[in-house]
Amino acid sequence: HDRVRGIEAGADDFLSKPVNREELLARVKTLRRLHETRRELEARRLAAEVEHKEAIRKAFSRYVSPRLADRIVGELASEQEAFGDAHRIHVVALFADLRGFTRLTESVEVGEVVAMLNEYFTVLTEAAYRNEGTIFSMAGDSLLVGFNVPFPQPDAAVRAWRTAQDMVASFAPVLMRWTQRGGMPTGIGLGIASGEAIIGNIGSPHYMSYTVIGDAINTAARLTQMASASEVLVSGPVHDAIRAALPDAGLAPRGNLALRGKSEAIPVYSLRL
Repeated sequence: HDRVRGIEAGADDFLSKPVNREELLARVKTLRRLHETRRELEARRLAAEVEHKEAIRKAFSRYVSPRLADRIVGELASEQEAFGDAHRIHVVALFADLRGFTRLTESVEVGEVVAMLNEYFTVLTEAAYRNEGTIFSMAGDSLLVGFNVPFPQPDAAVRAWRTAQDMVASFAPVLMRWTQRGGMPTGIGLGIASGEAIIGNIGSPHYMSYTVIGDAINTAARLTQMASASEVLVSGPVHDAIRAALPDAGLAPRGNLALRGKSEAIPVYSLRL
């Protein structure tokens, strides 16, 4: 009975009296080895946990700001929990596109084009991260940023609006340096739209990409194509959300515009920065 009580209390071993010196030393050595083994296993477990969290952080850092990545690591056990199953969600999509990029590729050396694009995307992604946007894709000279994902953002439209302004302002010094070197680009065109979209990892067994699909993304892309340099075009619902929070946003009606893929023209608003 006493041995059972001892085990339940956490005892690792027992000695019977009278105590034998050699037996005592042997048992102490065994318990020390057991203790060291437990410490080593715990250290390995902690190291594996840190390594696992760092892997998750790096995976999320491809899409979101470091602060959001830290939050995700703290709240989720794996990348699959946030970016795994596809689901529908209301998003605000922002597209940014470099005006004059095609002419640039035709007249500038390849190495310089790559360096300029890296500088361009660095400025834009940092602006997106400052407003906690999620990077979805970089293609050519286009960047797609989503808001209200992976965490809810009640002010998603305002965040997208501020990101657009931040992008133009932050890119201005870069554009000036390019112009002084004889660069072709004239600025950034931006489009913002909102609506329901499908979010999730989409692809093949060999390649997966965290992607957003839906009418809002298509609309934002069409608006970006129509925007001139340093101009932001926003759809009607985004305009309403921005004006509700920022009455002096300075958006002006651009009229009802027919967009490719749309059966009817939609109200569009503009701001030149």
